[in-house]
Amino acid sequence: MHKMRKRLPNRVARAKDKLVRCFCMGSYDHRSKTSKPFVCFWESLTSKEGARERAHYILKPINEYHKRAKKILEIGCGIGEVLVNLPERYTIFGLDIERDCIEVCRRRIPRGKFFVSSMHNFKIDEKFDAIFSAYDAINFLKDMARWKSTFKAVDEHLKRDGLFIFDAGTPKMLRDTLRWLEKYNRSTSSVREFSKGYYYDKELVKDDTLTWDSRIFERLPNGLYQLHKYKFKERIYSVAKMKSALSEHFEILETNLREEGRKILFVCRKKQSAMGV
Repeated sequence: MHKMRKRLPNRVARAKDKLVRCFCMGSYDHRSKTSKPFVCFWESLTSKEGARERAHYILKPINEYHKRAKKILEIGCGIGEVLVNLPERYTIFGLDIERDCIEVCRRRIPRGKFFVSSMHNFKIDEKFDAIFSAYDAINFLKDMARWKSTFKAVDEHLKRDGLFIFDAGTPKMLRDTLRWLEKYNRSTSSVREFSKGYYYDKELVKDDTLTWDSRIFERLPNGLYQLHKYKFKERIYSVAKMKSALSEHFEILETNLREEGRKILFVCRKKQSAMGV
């Protein structure tokens, strides 16, 4: 791995401290072969306040549309930032494709039950009152076919009147990123210091894909920094295309734009005609 001297470039030292984006990845396939898994740094980078906010907007529609809900599953749960904020009255479950993430969840949330699986083809011998996905995790699936497969798997695991709640990036995220890059003629979107070193990323836009080209400079005991490289890709589709894919299995109860329209929150109910036991 690459190392650098303790003194980082001045532009890093002067950079405004911005909240790092949190990734509930479909996989870590794009990390450098010499880099540690991103999960090694994730807990130090994430915002507890942001996780509490996401828990709030997941719980709000559950309290409104399914007050008797007891069993809740998060797909693409990462290290459980949202699940750890759910009240004790819920029986909680989580799944993520990364075993390392699930091990963190089991440590942080002993009362939960956790599974290693992709969200697009999971099979659990359980039915749930509500299933949710946060942090636009669904955007990390590689294509719309996997979105549709995810919707089908969610439908199969919901009880009667079950809710499906998730957020996703919208095309405005792509447009705003392009405008930002053109305005400032540079691609650095975030540089910040955190407890284990420095985090830096660049945003790249091509067609319907937003790529986060990320670097972590890990502070070592000897005062040097070790470089870890990651690339995360989000596939972003039109709201109309998302609604069309949902319509086979769900009734859409609400759509709420967030972050100035760069994200959308869907609140859906299992369709009457598709209901199981």
